[in-house]
Amino acid sequence: MGADPVGTDSVGTAWRLFIETSTRIHTRLDEDLRKHCRMSLSDYHILLILHECPDGRTRMRDLSRRMVFSTSRLSYQIDVMVKKGWLRRESAAEDRRGSYAVLTADGRATFAAAARDHGAVVDRLFSAAVDTDDAAALTRVMRTITTHLDHLDEDGPDTSGERR
Repeated sequence: MGADPVGTDSVGTAWRLFIETSTRIHTRLDEDLRKHCRMSLSDYHILLILHECPDGRTRMRDLSRRMVFSTSRLSYQIDVMVKKGWLRRESAAEDRRGSYAVLTADGRATFAAAARDHGAVVDRLFSAAVDTDDAAALTRVMRTITTHLDHLDEDGPDTSGERR
């Protein structure tokens, strides 16, 4: 019916490899960023998202969704980054309860420096092991899973008491 969590069937094996490998990569990326750039992988991801946003700003709720962070966890993370001078908060004029996270000039410079180092580590840990065909296959699988999760999110929380 579903994946064997022990990993004795092909779906279960894929699941275990996905979890274990992604955790290894995540941990090594985080360790490297902390050691060489004085930031966490979460810091880097927030800076990356804001770097890609028009004017380096986005709504906190949108950032929370992309980071898959609770509101309180994101608020704490943003406060830490504001203290470092990488971000600032702005109230949303169109919504009294909403706010924006905004990339500062120091945040842009910090991101640019970290991105160079981080890119080299990503190349060493990931890109060197994946050829074009592998990348296409992985992209296809990850898009399929992302679409599946998006549909589950649209359905709302499972309140039936049963697992899907």
